[in-house]
Formats: sequence, C-alpha cells, structure tokens
Amino acid sequence: MYLPRFQQPLILIGIVSLLLCATVLSAGDEATILLGFRMGEESKSIPDGWEHLTYLRTAENTMSLVREGRTIVLHVASLNSASALLKRINVGDDRGIRLENHPILAWRWKINRTVGMAVESRKDRNDSAARVRIIFAERGIQPLKKNPGFETIIKYLGIDMPNIEPSGFKIDYIWGTCAPQGAIIDYPGSKNHKMIVVESGNSRANQWIWEKRDLVKDFHTVFRGNPPGLAGIVVLTDTDHTNEGVEAFYSSIVLMHQ
Repeated sequence: MYLPRFQQPLILIGIVSLLLCATVLSAGDEATILLGFRMGEESKSIPDGWEHLTYLRTAENTMSLVREGRTIVLHVASLNSASALLKRINVGDDRGIRLENHPILAWRWKINRTVGMAVESRKDRNDSAARVRIIFAERGIQPLKKNPGFETIIKYLGIDMPNIEPSGFKIDYIWGTCAPQGAIIDYPGSKNHKMIVVESGNSRANQWIWEKRDLVKDFHTVFRGNPPGLAGIVVLTDTDHTNEGVEAFYSSIVLMHQ
C-alpha cells in the first residue's frame, strides 16, 4: 500500500520508537509485536529466531546483518540465486499471536533496482528484488526435522536436512518489475498462493520505504474467505530464473493491532 509522503514520517517515528525498546512485547497483551532482526549468537547472517530456507538445485543468496544506528538490517545480495529467511509463528511456547488481535503488518525495505527481465505471471521469470511472504494455516508448523522420530532417522543416516517452508495459503507482497502497483497475481503453478504488487519499478529504488498491510483484509480480497491463522513470515529475494543481480534490505517487521 502506498502511503502519502506526509504520513510516512509519522509511521516512521512511531515504529522506530518501538524498535528502541529493549524488551519484546507480549503477544497476548500488547498492541504491537516486534518481529524484526536480532544479531544471531551463532551466525552473523541468520538472525535469532529465523531459519534459513534454501531451494533444491538453486544457488543461495549472500546474507548479512548490519547495524543502522540501533536497528539491525538484513542485507541480501542475489546473483542468479534464491534463498530466504523464515519466522515461524505460533509454534512451541509461542502461541499468542492471533490475526484478530494483530491483523496489521508493517515493515520497511529497500532495493538497488528491480529485476529487469522478471515477469511476475510467468513461472520461468517469476523473480522479485524483494518480497515478504505471509503463510496462513490453522496452526504453526514445527520444522519436520524437529520431529523426534524423524530427527532420530536423519541423525542415524547422517543427513543434513534443510529447513522447509510450511504449507498453507500464501500471499507474497512483492516489489515488482512490470506489473502495476496494486495488481493481484496468481503465483505461477499454485492455486493457494497469490502475489500483491505493493511497489513497482525503479522510481523509489535506493531509498527506505515503509509498507503497511491489513492481512485479514488482503486474505479476504484474494481468497474470498477468512484467514485460518498465521503460521509464518518469509523474506525472500530471488533472481534464479533471470540470472540477474540485485540487492535488497529488510528491517523493522512489526505486527500491530491497527
């Protein structure tokens, strides 16, 4: 959703002030849940609480976490590659996030340029410089490799099992190339996966842009029903179909009451 420029500073000030808080707010009681990135204890590229998603026979993006003041930013460099970060929602002890309480998603992102050869509606050219994917399902889904029985098997076989994106209804908010802003596109090859173009073209490249979406409203618009629940959030930059190179930056992912 494009925000008039006079509104953007107000949103920026409000969200940044929340990001400066040292304590993550309780999902059940508070109006705002911070899902942004924190430096990982074991990795300088994968933030705490997020999983790295890779794709079969596809080169991985180069990711790094950098500081901008007191905010952690995810920097993604993609060159004929694709990989993503996944934040699982409502799994384990974290079952307090409900769409009826936190239907609004806000985030900021920046790209150096769009993927010039991308065509969003074509399976063989469906690349995007930046996308935020929302996964809707009845409940959060634990990683398959954390299943006790399955974990025993892969450990015995010595297999390094990759993280797998949960199934469910999906909406991609994308920074598109040729599709106009506001367009709703079927994800090629999937009936339960839609794309909404929230930015398009290079006119706003190389600058931070705030986005704000009503997840419940968007789900109703594209799937003609009510969302079952929130299972995950994915940030993804992909250039594997077009063999191009782009850079993207993601930060300040927030779920809000309104």
